Amino acid sequence: MLLKKLTINMFRNIQRSTIEFDDSFNIFHGKNGQGKTNYLECIFFLGTLKSFRNAKQKEMLNWNEAAAMLGCSILDNKLEHELSVSFENSSKLCKVDGKSAVRILDYCKMLSVVAFSPEEISMIGGSPDQRRRYLDRAVFSSDADYLKVYHDYFRVLKQRNQLLKQRNYAGIEAWTDQLAATGAKLTMERAIYVTGLSEAFSTFYKNISGSDEEVRLCYHNSSYAKDSSQEDIRGELLRKISLTSRMERERCTTVVGPHRDDIEFFLDDRLIREHGSQGQQKSFIMALKMAEIDYLTRKSGKVPILLLDDMTAELDGSRVEHLMEFLVNRDMQVFTTTTDPASVPIPAGRGYSSFLVENGRII
Repeated sequence: MLLKKLTINMFRNIQRSTIEFDDSFNIFHGKNGQGKTNYLECIFFLGTLKSFRNAKQKEMLNWNEAAAMLGCSILDNKLEHELSVSFENSSKLCKVDGKSAVRILDYCKMLSVVAFSPEEISMIGGSPDQRRRYLDRAVFSSDADYLKVYHDYFRVLKQRNQLLKQRNYAGIEAWTDQLAATGAKLTMERAIYVTGLSEAFSTFYKNISGSDEEVRLCYHNSSYAKDSSQEDIRGELLRKISLTSRMERERCTTVVGPHRDDIEFFLDDRLIREHGSQGQQKSFIMALKMAEIDYLTRKSGKVPILLLDDMTAELDGSRVEHLMEFLVNRDMQVFTTTTDPASVPIPAGRGYSSFLVENGRII
C-alpha cells in the first residue's frame, strides 16, 4: 500500500496543496502551530472518514468555508486508484476512481492507514472513554465492516436511553432485546481483536524494553468471560440489564453494556497506570501499536501506511531506533511530523522527502 499523491482544498488552515510522496519516509517539519499535523489528519480522513484527533467534520473546514475536498492517488498491489472525499458540516461524498462509492464500507477498505499520536501515550492513565475510542478505531482499521456493528449498537442504545429519559417503559423490552443482540456482537468483535494482538504484543514489548517483564491486555466487559460465545454474552447482558433495571430508571440511562467497557493494561500482573514508570508506559504503547500493525498486516495481507505525529518528541533514542527497525523490516511507507527533521533517524539506504510547513503551506 503506497500513497503517491495528496490533493487538499480548504481543510483546516490548508487552503490548497498538491504533494507527491516518497515511497519510504515523508517528513513534515516546521515550528509548532503551523499545521503539520493537519496533513496527517488529511491522510487519515481519506482512509477512514474519521479524524484521529476525534474532531467533527465542521471543525476540519477552513475558516469561513462551507466545504472541503481531499483526494489522493494510491498504489495497492500494483493497481492504481484515485480516492476523493468532499464534505460539508455533516454530509460527505466519497468517490473511487471518479465514481461515487455505493457503500461507505466499501470505500473504507481502499486505503489502509494507522495513526500513532501523543494522545495514545496518555491513554494509559486517561479515561475509559479514551481507551474505548482507541479500541474502536483499531478494530475498524482491521475490519471496515465493524463500522456497521458499532453504529447498530449505538443507534439502539440511543433509542433505549430516550425511552428511559421519557419514563416510557411500555416498549422498552423490544429495545432491550436489540441492545443485547447488537451489544453481544460488538463485544465479541472487540474481544477477538484484543486476543489477536496479545502474543505479538508481548514479544514486541520484551524486544523494546530489553527485559523479561510480562505485559498483557485485558478487555473488561461485565458480560464477557474468556471463551464466551456471542450467545453467552447476549444472555449475560440481558441478565445484567434485568438486575440493574431499578438503577436505570433512577438514572434514566442504560448502565451496563459495551458503551461502559474498558481495556486494562497490566505489567507483571499489576496495572501499569498505577505501577509503571513513564518509560515502561511509553514502551507499552509502542509495543501495542506495533502489534496493531502486525495484526492488520496478517489479517488483510496489506502493509498499512503509518502516520507518526511528533513521536520523536515523545520517545527517547533507543525506542525510536526500535521503531525504525520495525518499520524497515515491514517496508512501510511512513509520514511523520516534527519540529526538527534531524531528530528523525532515517535508516541507511532509505529514501525520504521533506516538507517545510508554514501557516498551512508547503514552502
